[in-house]
Amino acid sequence: MEIQGRILKIGATQAVSATFQKREVVIMTEEQYPQYIPFDFTQANCGLLDAFQESQVVRIHFNVRGREWTNPQGEVKYIVNLQGYRIEPADAYQPQGYGAYPQQGGYVQQPPQGYAQQPPQGYGQQPPQGYGQPQYQQMPPQYQQMPQGQPLGQPQQSFQMPPQATAAPVPAEEDDLPF
Repeated sequence: MEIQGRILKIGATQAVSATFQKREVVIMTEEQYPQYIPFDFTQANCGLLDAFQESQVVRIHFNVRGREWTNPQGEVKYIVNLQGYRIEPADAYQPQGYGAYPQQGGYVQQPPQGYAQQPPQGYGQQPPQGYGQPQYQQMPPQYQQMPQGQPLGQPQQSFQMPPQATAAPVPAEEDDLPF
């Protein structure tokens, strides 16, 4: 997942244990109702925040992490945190497909194994067949307009007209209808 916002605060790196460190950054989204969102960068990703400063507009790529915790009183609590793994200036963001992001912090996005590198989709290109509206090279025959002055072909299905009953007309005064 990813989100864009303005950096409000970049915290110092905290050594939680001898083998674990984390660093917090708080951003504010720039929308009608701004949201203040903290992200944790952990281990080697802590260093990614060194290239940024407060008030800079950035795009953060993150994962949602959740866990269960039992407090000392025995109550079960659920904790959610947003773990950032990539951060970049918002003006440098131009999605173009796999591997199109600028390298930062040694992270290179590769397509999953077994999938070929696809050219980026953009304006002036046709979407792949099978997506969205059907793409025809020409209109199907049933939708093509016939040239003016040419007779139409035979109908694909014909219906027989029911035989007309030749009963004598009933005079109006013998009619049993209420109107």
